[in-house]
Amino acid sequence: MSQTVQPTTIASASIVIQICLLFIAYIALGFLSKSYSARAQAKASYSSLVVWLLMTLVLLVMGEDLYATWGEILGPVAFPTVPRDYTFFAVFVLDIVFVTLLVLRTGGTRNSPFTSVLSLLPTLAIFLREPVWRFLLYAIIVGFVYAMLLRVSIRKATADFDRSGYDAPSRADQVFDDWATMWTNLSCLALATLIGYITRPGA
Repeated sequence: MSQTVQPTTIASASIVIQICLLFIAYIALGFLSKSYSARAQAKASYSSLVVWLLMTLVLLVMGEDLYATWGEILGPVAFPTVPRDYTFFAVFVLDIVFVTLLVLRTGGTRNSPFTSVLSLLPTLAIFLREPVWRFLLYAIIVGFVYAMLLRVSIRKATADFDRSGYDAPSRADQVFDDWATMWTNLSCLALATLIGYITRPGA
């Protein structure tokens, strides 16, 4: 017999996920700040974590699910709430935006430790009982963002080689490396999307 997960539980799980994501990012930036080449970018990204945390937590706390549990303590004072659908959609969009910024600041998709976090986001939507069409939309957005970030990384790497005066890797080797990187990461994203779709609630 299947049990229905309460909306409050899902909203609370969303807060836990956001805190865990921010904790993962904080520790990763701590490691990067010890690296000579990535120190400046890592330290500059801490402020983004604060903004990310505040924006997502405010959205979740003011969502209609959680507000119904704590809003009573305010007595006659009432604040406008955010509908659940808009809350989760906005949080996922913010997650994608801020993770994209972290990837850009920490070496691009080819070097950044946050590329795997970007691929993780659509899968989390299934556990939070997001509609299938929205889950697939997140996966498509993440795949598109990843492809664009990889192109930026390729152009930056090429420009760095041109300025360095050293011989750049052959074009053939670079193309194969880039295709291998794109294939592996997008295939993992597709696999996670497939498993999430197959195991979705009500399947």
